This record gives sequence, structure tokens and C-alpha cells, in this order.
Amino acid sequence: MKKLIFLIVFIISATVYCKDELKVKSKVVEATIFKNRALITREGEINLPKGKNEIIFSNLPVDLQNSSVRISAEGKGVIKILDVKVEQRFTTEVQQEDIKSLENKIDSLNQLIQIASDEMSILNSKKDFIESLKSQSARYMNEKMLLQANPTKEWGGILNFVDKTLEDVYKGLREQARKKSFYQQQINVINTEINKNKGRKSKNFKEVIVTIETEASGNVKLQPSYLVQSAGWYPLYDARITSESKQCELDYYGMVHQATGEDWKNVSLILSTAEPMSVKTLPELDRWFIDAKPLPTRRTEPEVRGGRSGDLQINYEQNWALPAGTGNVTGYIIDRSTGEALIGANVIVEGTNIGSSSDVNGKFLINNVPKGQHNLKVTYIGYQARRIPINIEDKSIAEVSVPLNAAPIRANEVMVTAQRPSIQKVQTNAVRVMNYQLSGLEGGEAEHIQYTNVYSKELSTSFEIPTESSIPSDNNQHKVTISIEALPVEFAYTSIPKITPSVYLRGKIVNKNDYPLLEGDISIFVDNDFINRTYLNTIVPSDTLSLALGIDNGIQIKKVLINKFTESKGLLGGGRQITYDYEIQITNNRKTEETVKVYDQAPIAMNEDIKVELLEPQIDMDKLNNDRELKWDVKLKPGEKKIIPLKYTFEFPNNVNVYGLE
Repeated sequence: MKKLIFLIVFIISATVYCKDELKVKSKVVEATIFKNRALITREGEINLPKGKNEIIFSNLPVDLQNSSVRISAEGKGVIKILDVKVEQRFTTEVQQEDIKSLENKIDSLNQLIQIASDEMSILNSKKDFIESLKSQSARYMNEKMLLQANPTKEWGGILNFVDKTLEDVYKGLREQARKKSFYQQQINVINTEINKNKGRKSKNFKEVIVTIETEASGNVKLQPSYLVQSAGWYPLYDARITSESKQCELDYYGMVHQATGEDWKNVSLILSTAEPMSVKTLPELDRWFIDAKPLPTRRTEPEVRGGRSGDLQINYEQNWALPAGTGNVTGYIIDRSTGEALIGANVIVEGTNIGSSSDVNGKFLINNVPKGQHNLKVTYIGYQARRIPINIEDKSIAEVSVPLNAAPIRANEVMVTAQRPSIQKVQTNAVRVMNYQLSGLEGGEAEHIQYTNVYSKELSTSFEIPTESSIPSDNNQHKVTISIEALPVEFAYTSIPKITPSVYLRGKIVNKNDYPLLEGDISIFVDNDFINRTYLNTIVPSDTLSLALGIDNGIQIKKVLINKFTESKGLLGGGRQITYDYEIQITNNRKTEETVKVYDQAPIAMNEDIKVELLEPQIDMDKLNNDRELKWDVKLKPGEKKIIPLKYTFEFPNNVNVYGLE
């Protein structure tokens, strides 16, 4: 019986000892980043004896999803993976190991400080000796100069040598003092980190325990992979347009963040649009109410939120026709000082891909915003951005008018890069996107050309970054270059002179890639000037990306009232007729021929006693759309000026008050 107990104790001890020995050291070698999680692949190698072994991967992130763990093994002979389990640990050992490692670094730095101090002692001794020698040499030389008119060259050489030696000594002292200061600064930083670690009494982490049976002893390479949630990425773009050549350099970036608790050092990075472990189900139809009476609405009291001066008033109104679980946001973006509408301002629901731009009246509308607390971010070039906290209720409409303060424009630094064709096919569902960095524009160094492999599947796209990347676990955004492409731009000029005497330029760029440009923020530069930052919706292959490039002062436009006159109409002058005669004047000051789309409108009579007649242009008003929109395509040669006549009349009885006249 005693022998049996001893044997059991021995086996248990050996097993525990074996577990400690079979903790394999591993590192992250690949990370596939999804929108809100990441698939991590580690790699470790261990020498295993023949038979059954238990391998432990320790200190893994605590948000590791247990059900996502996968293991692959490679080695000599047949290898069977018998079992995989995940366990959570709670320990202070890791902190103690970290503190010990930091203390060892301080010891090394103190040794370097001591070496620098020893060097300074030697240099100070040398300095004292040289200065005493110089003093004695100068005194002796002065005595010799009293006896002879010219000093010897020998003495001059000695003094020059002494001066040069002193200069080197002082330079060495300054260098050693600089080193001591630098080492001390590093020690201060490490001490701060040690104090931070001492404040943490414990740490959660997970272990993956793998049971393996090997046919033969030898090295086994293991690759565990698992999903973590504390990571993600989103796209970011720079569009750099050259107006003269009508070319766009489109820089495509991935902004990667992670807070898994471990830094990813020199890993292979893949950015993916797939959504793993997500369940997509068909939404259910909500009830659709029809009634002879107005649908029930509920207006709440105006609620004041945000704003440094308390100027934001948000009105909430319920609308039962909206989809369940969502609401809308609408309102106007205006200039605080003038009250004028701001056209093309961007309004984004932060943390989502939902947004809108203000129209010619400054109005914006964002549909299908998930209910709950959100922040609206309002941006407009030349104005200070604003963030507005807003609560979206189920089936509600939130209405807010946002005044913006003007701010000085500061253009971002512009990076000059070369341009090359960017796409090369390598297989049916994969392309290679050129990433290049120009080492020197004039130095003659060669370009370093690399390629991003792009794999387009039916429901997702993956970008395999060609160089190894390091992403620290700081939850900050880190920019990774996906591609830099040269694409032609088609310019389009548009103007509504009734609202503003300006011609707006838009650039149209066709996505010639075999993969989509995903939704994200895009910064727009024209001829090295920062123009705007807006939101890019997904552009599928062969679709067109349209960018607002701001006002082009090379084309002048204005709407001028030439004449306005009133006359009596009807029997005994019982009615009036008012005639408005306008000219829209356009001048092309550019060196190229351009076409401008000009928009205006004819008035719409809402009363049968009011008659409207469009005299110029001679168009049947019934053939216009419901908004009575007028449109001209005006082609202008360089330096050419053209005039568009616009003339209409209003006729109505004297006893009718007419509103809306200009």
C-alpha cells in the first residue's frame, strides 16, 4: 500500500514538473484585423518526447474567445491533437517578472553612468595637467621673449598642441555629461513604470492547454489561433488632385488599433472586411399604420444640450412610420455670425458609418440612426468643428440647428510622392496593389516597390500588407498603408447663382480596381491646398467616386437684376403684373475650355388667382419637373463670357396679397 501511494505521489509530481517544463514560448506572427475584432496567430516550437504530452500557451489575452481557438501542429512523424481547453488565470507573477526585468535595466543603466563618471574623472585629471603645463609653458615663453625678439617655432607648436588637447578634453567632458543625463532620464522613466506595476496587485490572463500525442520525439512547431475583441480597423483616404494634369493620387490607409495587453512586434498584418462569428438574419417587418385621422405624434419640450453658450436647442418628435429601433436626425448648419446656410457641411454620427451633408439651404437629414446616446460631429472647412450629444428615441425625429464659428484655415503638410500604375493581376480573385516609398527625389536612390495582395471574395475583401508591422497595445490608431494609386479625374463645374455667386468644382474618379473602396473619412487636397474632409461611402468596382473640390475662382458667375417693372392689368386696372428681367453672367478665366452646369428655378403659383409666365427661356412650364428646376449646360472657351437671360412675370388681382416675390 505504501509503495502504491509513493508511486501515485511520484507520478503526480512528475506530471506537475512536466507541465512546468512544457510551457512553450510563443509570439504573435500574424494578425487578421476585422472591423471590431482580430484573429491572432501565434507560433512556438518545443522539443517533445514520444507519447502523450500536455503543452501550455500562457499569458494570453483575457478577452480571448474560448470557442474560437484552433491549433495546428507540424513535426516529425504522426502528430495527433487529442484535446484543447482554455483556462483563466489570476496571478501576480507576471508583474513581479516585469518589475525584475525593469530593475535589471536600471542596473545596466547605472553601470553605464558609472563608466561615464570614470571617463569624466580621467578627463578632469588630464585637463588639470594640461592647464598646468600651459601655464608653465606660457610663463617660460614670456621669459624667453624678453631675451630675444622672436619666439621659436618650437614654443608655438607646443602651445598649439596644448590648446588642441584642451579642446578635445572639454569636448569629451561635455559628451560624457550628456550620456549621464540621458541614462538618468531613462532610469526615471523606468522607475515610473515600476511604480505603476507595483500598483497592480494582480493580472487576469488565459492559458490554452493542448494535449498532443507524438509518434516520435523531436521538435514540434505549434500555431494556435484565436479571436480577440479588443482590436479593429477602419479605412482612411487622402485624395491629392492636380488640376493641370487632372490626375488624382489616392492614398488608401488602414487605421489599426488594439488593446489586447501585448504588443504585436513585426507581425504579418491582414486587414479584412469580413465579420466573423456574426449572425445575419432577415429583419422582421414592423406594423404599418393607416388611419383616417392623423397618426399619433408626441412632441416633447425643447431640450437644451451642449454648446459652450447654451445655443443648441434639440426638439424631439415621434413618428410611428419609422423602423423600429431607429430614429432620424435633421436640422440646419449655419454661420453663427451671419446666420447664412453652410452648404456641404459634414454631419457624422461618431462611432458609426452614418452621416450626411447639408444641402443648398444648409439642411441635413440622417436616416436610420440606432436608438440610444450618440455624438454628432459637425465639420466644415474654415469653421470650428462641433460635437453634440444627442439621444435618439425609438421611432423619433431629433431636430437641431447648429451654428458654427469661423476659424482660420491651416493646411496640412503635403507629402510629395511619385506616381506609377498601381494594379497588377496575379489570379482571378486577387490583385497586387503597389506600395512605394521614394527614398530621395534628387539623391538618385532607387524606389522601394512593394505590393499589397488583395483578395476579393463574394462577401468580403482582405488586404495583405506586404511589410511586417508593429502595433502596440495602446488602443491608439496606427496608420498602415494599403495602396497609393494614380487615377484620372473628370472635372465637373456646377453653380446656383441665385444662392451664391460661385462656381463649385467636383471631381469624378472611376474605381478601376477589382475591389471596393470602403466607407471612411477622406481628406481632399487640390494643388497642395487642403480643401475639405468628408465621408466616403463604399465605392464598388467600376463605380464613380464624386468629390466636392470647393469653389473655383477661375470661373466667375453672378445673377444680375436688369429690370423690374409693374403695370396694371384687367378691366379698370383691377389687377397687377410684375415683370422680373435677370441676366446670369458667366466668364471663363481659365486657360482651358470648360462646361458649367447652371441651375435656377421658375416660381410655382400656389393660388389659382396668381398666374406665372416664363418669358426667358421659352420653355413650357408644364414640361418642367415638380420643383420647376431650370438647367443650362454652358460651354465656355478660354476667356469667353456668356449671358443667360431669365425673365418671368406674375399677374394677380389687386386684392390678393402675394408672398414670396423677390
